[in-house]
Amino acid sequence: MNRIILSGGVIVTPEKILRGSLCVEGPLIAAVSTEDGPPGWEPGSFRRLDLPGLLVFPGLVDIHVHGALGRDFIEGPEALQAAAADFARDGVSSFAASLTVLGHRELCALLRTYAACEPPDGARFLGVHSEGPFISPRFKALMDERHIGPPDIRRFSEMAAAAVPPGESASRLVLMTFSPHYEGSRDLLDAAREAGVRMMIGHSEADAEETVRALDRGAAGYTHLYNAMSGHHHRDEGVLTAAFTDGRGLAELIADTVHVRPRSLRVAYALLGSRRLILVSDAMPGKSMDDGGFVFSGLDCVKKDGRAFVRATGRLAGSVVPLNRALRNMAEICGAAPSELAEMGAANPSKLLGLYGSQGSLEAGKRADIAVFTPDYDCVLTFVDGKIVYGSTGLFENPL
Repeated sequence: MNRIILSGGVIVTPEKILRGSLCVEGPLIAAVSTEDGPPGWEPGSFRRLDLPGLLVFPGLVDIHVHGALGRDFIEGPEALQAAAADFARDGVSSFAASLTVLGHRELCALLRTYAACEPPDGARFLGVHSEGPFISPRFKALMDERHIGPPDIRRFSEMAAAAVPPGESASRLVLMTFSPHYEGSRDLLDAAREAGVRMMIGHSEADAEETVRALDRGAAGYTHLYNAMSGHHHRDEGVLTAAFTDGRGLAELIADTVHVRPRSLRVAYALLGSRRLILVSDAMPGKSMDDGGFVFSGLDCVKKDGRAFVRATGRLAGSVVPLNRALRNMAEICGAAPSELAEMGAANPSKLLGLYGSQGSLEAGKRADIAVFTPDYDCVLTFVDGKIVYGSTGLFENPL
C-alpha cells in the first residue's frame, strides 16, 4: 500500500497548528503527529516529502462553482474533466457543479447525464448544485426569467429523481438555491429533506421573518451572502438581516473583493466568524482564461482585469478568482488565521454536505485530501484520496 510522510511544513488541524508529520496510507490519513512518523513504519516502507516553510491544509471544498477554462457545467459532464483538473491547481480537492436555470425538461435531462457520468480526474465531483429554479425574478441576476418561478413539488421531485445514478438511491442533486418568499416554500423544504437535498436561501426577496421560518423548517444556509438577496435596513429587514442576527445556517461568501468589497468582508467575518462562513469561488467559464469573450449560461460575456461581465448589460457574471485567492484575501483583509481559513474553506462546506466524517480536516481516518500552500496561499501540491493530482514532487529534496 502507498505510504507517504509529509514533514517539515506547518500542519493545520482542527484543534491547532503543529509542526510534525502527516502520514498517508493509501487513500486515508494514517496519523497527524508532532513526531517524525507513526510507530511501526519501518525505514523503506514509506516515501517522504519535505515541505519546509509551507502550509499543509485540508483540501479545499468548493460548493458553488459553474466551470472554468471556457467550459460551463450546463454543457453537461463533458465540462467536468477540464474543470476538475483546473480546480486542483487551486488546492481544491472536491467540488459541487453549479447549474444556472434551464427549462424543466432540459434540466432533468442534464441531471440524468450527471447521474450516469464517470468521475473526473483532478478534484472530486461531489454532485450538482442547482441555482434555482424556485428563485425570485427580482433577484434573478443573470438567470433566464423564463425558467424561474414558485415552488413546484412535482418538478422538484422529478429533478431529484433524475439525478439518481442507476442502481443507487442517493441523488447527485446535493444542493439547491431557493427563495423562501414564495407560498409553498414549506412544502418544498419538506420534500428536499426527504430527498436529501440541502436547501440554500438565495436569489431571494424574502423578508427576515420568512427567512427565519425557512431556517426553522430546515434550510441549511445562504447562497453567496450579500449578493442577489434582500438586504439589511432598519425598517426593511431582509435575508441579510436574518443572516446577521439569527445565528443559524452556514453562509457562502465570494471573497474576491469584486462581488463583496473589503469592508463588507470584514462585517461578515466579524458577525458570522469562521464558524458560519463558507468560502466559495462562484467561478464560471472565464476562470483561468485570458481576457476576452466567452459564453456563460447562454450569454455573451467578457473577462477583463479580473472581472467578468455580460457584454450587453455590464452586469457581473460570476467570479474569475480561484478559491485559494479567497483564502489570501480573508487573511489579508480580515486577519483570518490559517485554522479559520481551513474551517471556512474545507470543514464548513463538508459539514454542510454531511461529509465531515470523511473529509474536510486533517485527522486520522479521513480521506487524504490535502492542499499544500506557500505562506501567500499559492498552491504547490494537491492530493485527492492520497494521490497527487496537482504539483511536481521534483521540487522537493526527497521526491516521491
